[in-house]
Amino acid sequence: MKIRLIALAASALLTLSVASNANQAETQPETVAESAGSVNLFDPNYWLAAMASPAQPPTISKELSFNAAHPVGWMQWIDPKSHQKMHMTFVNPASYTQFMRPQFYMEFTKPENMMAWINPASYQVMMDPQTMNYWMNPASYTHMIDPATYTETMNPANYMVYLNPATYAGLMGSTTCDQNDPNKTLTWFGYTC
Repeated sequence: MKIRLIALAASALLTLSVASNANQAETQPETVAESAGSVNLFDPNYWLAAMASPAQPPTISKELSFNAAHPVGWMQWIDPKSHQKMHMTFVNPASYTQFMRPQFYMEFTKPENMMAWINPASYQVMMDPQTMNYWMNPASYTHMIDPATYTETMNPANYMVYLNPATYAGLMGSTTCDQNDPNKTLTWFGYTC
């Protein structure tokens, strides 16, 4: 009997809390950053705030955008400022050409990258309370169900890089390239300019 009374009182208080929140004046929808500090799970704007602006496709460059050999590369995934950019980069098939370049694998041979794994300063993004606050917000996860996130996967132009012979020719550079040329890039068989 005592447990039933406690359950009845708790449900009445919860109903009163929800009803009093529903009678509040309507305001403009908050953005994800603004709503990170306050949680209202009954507000649809709270859950869908991440879909308010369409995602911009990343620019694909010759530079490595993801360095798997360094913890900073992995911290980009949990950093609220760069998380969506990382998602957009990895749903774009054209960005996978970075894994075809020897520079990606040569990063694992650098001692400074290996030493960074035992340096606590490399994990400052993870230890930031604002990062944890961001990931506690349900709106932080809604970009995964946003169809705009996956438009780059459906774009046939992003697959053309694999049909372009220049992509593979760039990996088969000549070793006769001038070592002092600032435009040189490491390839599987030497350098190319």
